[in-house]
Amino acid sequence: MFAVIKTGGKQYRVAAGDTITVEKLAGEPGQIIAFEQVLMLVNGATTEIGVPAVAGATVAGELVEQTRGAKVIAFKKRRRKNSRRKRGHRQDLTVVKITEILTGGAKPTLQARTNRPAAGPREHGVEADEAAPDAAKAEKTSKPKIKKVEDRSPGEPQAPAQPDQHNRAGIATNSATALEAAKAKGIDTETFQPLEQPIGKPDDLKLISGVGPAIEKKLNAAGVWHYWQVKAFSDEDIAKVEQQAGAKGRAHRDDWRGQAADLMAGKEPRPKS
Repeated sequence: MFAVIKTGGKQYRVAAGDTITVEKLAGEPGQIIAFEQVLMLVNGATTEIGVPAVAGATVAGELVEQTRGAKVIAFKKRRRKNSRRKRGHRQDLTVVKITEILTGGAKPTLQARTNRPAAGPREHGVEADEAAPDAAKAEKTSKPKIKKVEDRSPGEPQAPAQPDQHNRAGIATNSATALEAAKAKGIDTETFQPLEQPIGKPDDLKLISGVGPAIEKKLNAAGVWHYWQVKAFSDEDIAKVEQQAGAKGRAHRDDWRGQAADLMAGKEPRPKS
């Protein structure tokens, strides 16, 4: 015994026990689906053809799964128009297992199956969900509270001061040592004097905002090695050094002279601009 049914605009030849894939039908796995559009019914030597459907005939099936078909690529090109379009599509499908073919207006005998999980894991999950906030609350309360400075009592010790990131004292000491050595050699440190080599240890000119590694090398090539030299720059010296270093306008813009004086005084380097 077999029948021809119509669903989703297509016709299917089915018999009890067959599994077919049709256009998507609403429902959940285990639900009973009834196909009432039976176009033809064959039972042994007897054939009934519907006009358009066979009266009182129904095909019942169990919904197995909701799935999707293979990807189909739709590519369109318009010649000599520089126009191309590529789209992909996957059709939604439903897999149904035919359980019985009914006649005479009979109703499906099978009941819908439910795929609900057992009560144990479900209750366990609920308990776990309820226990999660308690665990988070306990973890939150177990963390030590950090007091702010204004919350500390006068007798409590304050947090230690942050370490000197640039070692300002060492920078000022090194600069002062170079300055004294230059004076000992009879160099007028109040005016800019280019030097072929540094006197003692050279100062880190990169601490001056606006001076990077490349400009520092060019300043060294121009005879600038120490902060006291930068502090002694005149406007004419600045124009000449900027031209040699390829840093036109930076000395005035970033106040190299003022920064050099601050570093010699042991102040924190200014932020890089």
